[in-house]
Amino acid sequence: GVREIAADPSRVATLAPAILTLRLTVAAGLAIVVASGGLLFLPQPDGAVLAVYSLTLLGVAANTRWIHLGLEDAGKVAMARIAGECTMVVLVVLLVHSAGDLARVPLAQFSGDMLAMLLMAHWLRRRHASLQLRWHWAAAAPVFRKAWPLVLHAVLGLMIYNSDLLFLRAFRSAAEVGYYVAAYTLISFLLNLGIAYSQSLLPTLTRLAVQPDQQQALYQTAMAQVFAASFPLAIGGFLLAPGIINLVFGPGYAPSVLALQILIGSIPIAFYRNVPQMALISAGHPKLVLRITLVAALINLALNIILIPEHGMAGAAAATVATEVVRTGMALFFAARFGFRFPRFDRLARSLAAGLAMAAVLLLVRHWPLGSALALGPLAYLAVLTATGGIRWRGGGLPSLSV
Repeated sequence: GVREIAADPSRVATLAPAILTLRLTVAAGLAIVVASGGLLFLPQPDGAVLAVYSLTLLGVAANTRWIHLGLEDAGKVAMARIAGECTMVVLVVLLVHSAGDLARVPLAQFSGDMLAMLLMAHWLRRRHASLQLRWHWAAAAPVFRKAWPLVLHAVLGLMIYNSDLLFLRAFRSAAEVGYYVAAYTLISFLLNLGIAYSQSLLPTLTRLAVQPDQQQALYQTAMAQVFAASFPLAIGGFLLAPGIINLVFGPGYAPSVLALQILIGSIPIAFYRNVPQMALISAGHPKLVLRITLVAALINLALNIILIPEHGMAGAAAATVATEVVRTGMALFFAARFGFRFPRFDRLARSLAAGLAMAAVLLLVRHWPLGSALALGPLAYLAVLTATGGIRWRGGGLPSLSV
């Protein structure tokens, strides 16, 4: 419903009750199925923990995040999510002390999700938005019919995300899977940042459909900004991978370094892919996004089968990067066909120069303590970006990214 709300905010009064009611109905059915399966068919305590985790589906269904995003109010979403996740962490620290307390973890997650849901609902009510549950199939059905390609796109994306782990477990040792997961944990955090940024673009790109020049300007600015943010992450992550792995996981995880160095290359590529994907969704082409992801999933499957048995973690990481290259290339190609043009090179040049300068500094200090390198590298990047005009200082001493 994000796109529908962004295109016509007055539809909140009709769509919110109808979609929330249908979401809760679906979630309740899924929760019953998951909880029953966990309690009846899975070994315990695993099944019981899964059954309790099924409660979190209700918090997700009742969440009004999609309305806030459609209203271009991502700040409220961020504050509610932070409050919910902090609540979850505090409850885990206070209540989980041994393996016997495992079932309290999903309860902590459920509590945090419900807090986030209640905060967002409260802020919507202050805007006089009606959240009274009401069955209205005629209003909700068109939105759900439009959404199914994006649901399948998300499922295929999860398949791409997890298939390398499954193939590694099938063809290599459990220890190698653990080393790979350690590297991927760091990558996942960065990928989620890119997804969060791109989702904030969807409502604005949708609203600007009636102003093509402004829509194009936003698209190209977003492309330049994601490059400015992701390129230094890739450069720094590659050069400092040994120190980062040692700091986060310890010297015993040294085999994870090569996987991290390869996987980090997917960061700028994936960041770039997110923007044209959102542009295509805003233009009403979710089925095209699904087809792109389906092709990428098939390619990823083939590459995993070919590369992992022989090359292990390195093959899995290479398959991931190659898949992202294909997905991004296809997304950029089709976005260009619908009028979303790639930004001029000069909009990327400042970030490129600053990233190369950062790489030179990191190579010079690569034998220094990691903390020094982590400080000097970003400082070099920001200094060169500022000197070339990529960062400008507004009134009050606040920096502004100008790429």
